Formats: sequence, structure tokens, C-alpha cells
Amino acid sequence: MKRRVFWLGFLFFWFWGMAWAAPPKIAVIDLQRVVRSSEAGKEAMAKLQAKFQSLQKKLEAKRKEIEAFQQEMQKKAPLLSEEARAEKQREYQKMVREFRAMQEDAQFEMKEAEKKALKPIFKDLEKVIRQMAQKEGYDLILEKNMPGVYWASPRVDITQKVIQLYNQYRQSQKK
Repeated sequence: MKRRVFWLGFLFFWFWGMAWAAPPKIAVIDLQRVVRSSEAGKEAMAKLQAKFQSLQKKLEAKRKEIEAFQQEMQKKAPLLSEEARAEKQREYQKMVREFRAMQEDAQFEMKEAEKKALKPIFKDLEKVIRQMAQKEGYDLILEKNMPGVYWASPRVDITQKVIQLYNQYRQSQKK
């Protein structure tokens, strides 16, 4: 009988203690929005946009060059010998291959530039988020746009707060 009372009391206090235990503090963050909205992210995106436009101009100039060559080739085709036409066709195909290679190089260059520009931002964001999580007692912070997060209440979305803290962090680093 005493043993049963002991176990009932133990279970009662154990469940009662669990009921009083604080629930885990969970938050979500939209890192894409942080990058787009933070000062450092806006600066990085402006630089990337300028680089993209520069590459786009080069590609557009090459495309126009190819179109002009093709139009000239079509105009002169009836006047050219079979051998000369074949040579012009090979030259045209070579220009098209070079253009495609330029496009691939430009895409690769943009991806690398984006990685290079965003890497320090994400590194700093990790510090800011970690400090905030420790200071405010968060047990778990999830990326809002990642698989597994189907919905999150705006109450647990700390994106705007992180943007403000990150901007403050960047200002303190500049001083």
C-alpha cells in the first residue's frame, strides 16, 4: 500500500512538474527577406545587379553581332559559291557556340559573385541570430521557406526583428 501511494505521488508530482515546465520557444525567420531588406543585403544586391547588367550588355552585343552576320550571310548566299557558303555557315555556327559559351560563363560568374557577396552577410546573420536566440531564450529558430515548415503564425516570425538587429550590428562594425 505504501509503495502504491509512493508511486501515485511520484507520478502526480512528475506530471504536475511537466505541466509547469515552460513550453519550448520557437521562431521562424525569412532569410531571403532579411537579405533583401537589410542595408548590407541591399548594397550587395545593387552590386550584383550592376554586374548582371554589364554581363547582359556584353551578351546582347554578341547576339546582335551574330544576327547581323546571319542577315549578311542570307543576303550574300545566292552570290557565294558552295564552298564559300559552307565556310560562312561554319563561321556562323562557331559564333553561336561562342555565344552559348559566353552565356554559360556569365551564369557561372553571376553565381560565384552572388556566393561571394552573400557569404559574409550570412556569416554575420548567423552571429546576430545566435546572440538573439541566446538573449531571448529561443530553443529553435527555423527558416520559414525551407521544406518542413508549411505554415507559421506571424507571432513567431522574427524576421523584422532580425533585420533591425542586423542593421545595428553592421553599423557597429563600421565604427
